[in-house]
Amino acid sequence: MTSHRCQSCGAPLTSDEIALYRKLICRTAVAYGCLDCLSEAIHVQRHRLEELIRWYHETGCCQLFAEYES
Repeated sequence: MTSHRCQSCGAPLTSDEIALYRKLICRTAVAYGCLDCLSEAIHVQRHRLEELIRWYHETGCCQLFAEYES
């Protein structure tokens, strides 16, 4: 957990939420949105964003996401 908070609702953010925000919205962002606020803003269901985070971890194709260890 980081000390960052969602710019919309104030919820504490995880590093995955920050990484996904940077990947989808702005790579150089310094303010971020939680999964709930991000899903609402881009009109995507939260579970789809969670699946996307999992995919980035498993594939290791984006340096913003640490690869899951087996």
